[in-house]
Amino acid sequence: MTLLRQLMLVILLIYIVLFSANFVLTILDSRQYVEAQLTSHAQDTATSLAVSMTNALADNDQANLDLLANAVFDRGYYQRMTLLDLDHKILLQRENPVLIDDVPAWFIELIDLPYPSGSAEIIQGWNQLGVLTVVSNPGHAYRDLWRISVDYFYLFCFILVLSYGLIGMALKYLMAPLREVERQANEICERRFPVVDKIPKTRELRHVVEAMNRMSVKVREMFQRQVQLTEDLRKEARTDLVTGLINRNEFTAQTNSLLNAETGSGSMALMLLQVRNFNTFNSNEGRSGGDLLLSQIAERLSHAFQSHQGVLVARYSGADFAVLVPDTTLEHARVMLETGYRSVASLALFTDEMYLDALHAGMVFHPSPADLSTLLTEADTALRSAQAGGKNATHFLVHGDSSNPLTEVIRQGNEWKRTLDDVITNRSFLFHYQPVLQLPDRRLIAQEIFVRIRLDGEIVNAGLFMPMAERFDLLVPLDRLIIESALQQIDEGSPAYVLNLSTRSLQDPDFCAWLISQFPTYQSVAHKVIFELQEHAVHLAYDAVRNLVENANVFGFRISIDHFGSGATAFSYLQSLDVHYIKIDRSFVSGISDNHDNQFFVQSVAQIAHTRDMQLLAEGVEEQAELDTLIRLGVDGAMGYLLGRPGPDV
Repeated sequence: MTLLRQLMLVILLIYIVLFSANFVLTILDSRQYVEAQLTSHAQDTATSLAVSMTNALADNDQANLDLLANAVFDRGYYQRMTLLDLDHKILLQRENPVLIDDVPAWFIELIDLPYPSGSAEIIQGWNQLGVLTVVSNPGHAYRDLWRISVDYFYLFCFILVLSYGLIGMALKYLMAPLREVERQANEICERRFPVVDKIPKTRELRHVVEAMNRMSVKVREMFQRQVQLTEDLRKEARTDLVTGLINRNEFTAQTNSLLNAETGSGSMALMLLQVRNFNTFNSNEGRSGGDLLLSQIAERLSHAFQSHQGVLVARYSGADFAVLVPDTTLEHARVMLETGYRSVASLALFTDEMYLDALHAGMVFHPSPADLSTLLTEADTALRSAQAGGKNATHFLVHGDSSNPLTEVIRQGNEWKRTLDDVITNRSFLFHYQPVLQLPDRRLIAQEIFVRIRLDGEIVNAGLFMPMAERFDLLVPLDRLIIESALQQIDEGSPAYVLNLSTRSLQDPDFCAWLISQFPTYQSVAHKVIFELQEHAVHLAYDAVRNLVENANVFGFRISIDHFGSGATAFSYLQSLDVHYIKIDRSFVSGISDNHDNQFFVQSVAQIAHTRDMQLLAEGVEEQAELDTLIRLGVDGAMGYLLGRPGPDV
């Protein structure tokens, strides 16, 4: 029961008690007054009538006695009238029954009025002729008292209803700040930290609201400091402090994560750019001059590749820079890398005669996914060729490996488009499932769905055809069909499923509107659906993501953030998005048992997630030592080859 109702009931109870006490006192006073009135009336009537009967009684005129008695008695105010002589012989008697038809019996019993009487002696001269007794009829008194009680009760009800409404509105107004405090407390539990702007004037409520506001601000600052500390430590461990680019370790980790991810990277290109004899430049220009040059190169490279999603630009070592361009074509890669190189080469330093042979770049293009060591080896070979080929030159190398059967299915653009059109038209994709397990007991949280297609007798994973689908603007319709098919196969007997949403689809307003429109249809199985989106989607399509999360929560669907920590996105979005799961990127998981920086990062994220009532998951777990470390750090769930490989069976 709400406090408002309790206060209203207390006020109502007090009001009823006061009314009851007042009613009882009023009735008792009225009863005493009526009783006195009846007694006085009976006595006055007896005295007056006795005087009138003197002559008639002396003359023994019975007719006149009857006439006088009837004239008074027939009015109905008396219950009995008796005339006795000196020998107590009844000379005249009249009696009316007490009829009170319109007054409840319980009220009569409760009031219990007496029958007041009055008597007078009839005297002529000094001789007493008889005694006249008159008894009042209380029937009229009962009716009057009942009418007064009913009127009083109706008045009480009217005042009660009026007071209840007025007091209710007053209390509702006075207690509105408490509802705001309740909402504020609930939002603090959800790790949103609002401040109540409307401060009540009531002193006690004002103190409560002000205290809650102070607490909200302090907790928000504490949470923000924790998030900021984690971000700063991640930046310090994975970012080059001079250029602001990711460092070699981060480049290696993110590249391996990209290459090993289910979505893959498709065809890719790598550029190694080197400033030769950088030590000589440092000696000539000083350390500050060298740092300035490195910062200028980093700025030019970042600007040149900012339009292509997923590009990694890193300071690899010393004056060596690495650029990885995933999901690209040969022509696009050649143009992009050459543009990036020319942007750096246009710096005034490299037009100076002394440094015309100082800047070189080696570029390699792989039409299919390859391991990082192969990419680096071939890019380094291209770099050496560029250095041998002339002043400030580049060399572009195209890789081809016919020994890999998958390279045989790397089609030309038009052929890939026809293949994907057929897949969409015929819905000829397959689902493979990989378990996500609770830690440490390994109970099933959900099965993550991965998409496959059959091509020339081989099952091809999403890492190969999804980049092609995005290239030909087929990713959104393909995503829609995949989500539709997955939702249709879920029922009450199914496990929970993780459905991946591409960033490209989340950037499409029509797709988001369609997906949200499906929520009411599948609300009965909403608790078995987890929509997963990549972290960089939060940065690229924040409004769409927030709208999706809010609607998903309304209908009971769950949301997971994938590849958490892999990008430069600030963690502050965790305060505004009510997601259920955070999945740590595999770059933090690989080798975590020996990497104390990654351990600290994962443990910090676990603390942040748990304060937001989110579960922290890890992907790419392949070794028992990694799993043991994740359990120790407080990770709630994990997936990876150690726990189960993707397969066609649930």
